[in-house]
Amino acid sequence: MSAEAQDLRALLEAVHEALTVPGDHVDDRRLADRAMWARTTIRGALDEDPADVAWNADYLRGKMAAEEAASK
Repeated sequence: MSAEAQDLRALLEAVHEALTVPGDHVDDRRLADRAMWARTTIRGALDEDPADVAWNADYLRGKMAAEEAASK
């Protein structure tokens, strides 16, 4: 698999994770925040240099990790 395909796969996995709220407590605010971050990340990946797709996936995962830590 090429590096670009791996980066795209990582981005899609991060978006899927963002739209899957972990735990038993799912509220509209958490889901709305995650959907906004996913949309922002996808828009960045579409608008920016394809070489930056991996950065976008890492950014999204960082936002989710911070949100999950804050929700505990």
